[in-house]
Amino acid sequence: MNYRFYYPDWNSRKDVCEKYPQIKEITKEPIAFWYGVGPKRTIRKTKKSIQRLLKRAHPYLPVLVIYSIPNRDLGHHSKGGAKSDDEYLEFIQEFCNSLGDSSPIVIYEPDCIPHMEHMGVVDGMDRMRLVKASIELLSRTNASVYMDIGHPHWLSVSKSVSYLNLCDVHKIRGFALNTSNYHSTESCYKYGKDISERLNNTHFVIDTSRNGNGEGSEHFNPYGRALGTPPTTQTCDEIVDAYLWIKVPGESDGRVNGGPKAGRFSHNLALDLINNKKS
Repeated sequence: MNYRFYYPDWNSRKDVCEKYPQIKEITKEPIAFWYGVGPKRTIRKTKKSIQRLLKRAHPYLPVLVIYSIPNRDLGHHSKGGAKSDDEYLEFIQEFCNSLGDSSPIVIYEPDCIPHMEHMGVVDGMDRMRLVKASIELLSRTNASVYMDIGHPHWLSVSKSVSYLNLCDVHKIRGFALNTSNYHSTESCYKYGKDISERLNNTHFVIDTSRNGNGEGSEHFNPYGRALGTPPTTQTCDEIVDAYLWIKVPGESDGRVNGGPKAGRFSHNLALDLINNKKS
């Protein structure tokens, strides 16, 4: 794919960039925008926000992340999401409507599918039906949609293939790996290639935002991690559409290792990633 990425402005974080000039290592790159619905983020506000972004970005392509599944993160650090299945599907429909004729890159629900492994049979089946309904709506847009399937140390290749099939990955562009995680590009490529070959060479993308030093011994805000390969379509294999910075480097995984609330930007976390970056 020959994606032409949109490079967002960081005016909302201008102060921290002026105080810590090194953070320009992050702000100079095209980074994803995350969307969901919640108490302070109505569906109407989200729709308008997406429309404004697409207007600013044209003719370039932003990367949008849908992150609002009910019982998001199974109540852990990034808990939240839509209050009900009906609200969620309304959000997805309005998300699709907001795209119009544009063709952004869309990452669908980080961790949503792997979390099914930790849900009961009934709750897991309910979530699968919700995912399938959402994918059907998204498949009718011009977006390049990638369904998140976790990372190499979560689901086996066979389980990932099974879930992706059950969730109708064939209706969209492909799947995403390593979203908000730290696993090396090499391990993600091998894992993704094995999955892809069992899915008729389905394409995929890899989040390289924080994987420059691979995974550490801790899952949340681990020390000693580094920025990975900047976003590009020049990848190791044509089956890999892009390396993306889906997780915003410097945004916290949760209140662990001195980090703030999940999703909040921390200059300390950002500087750690920058200072450990391989030259």
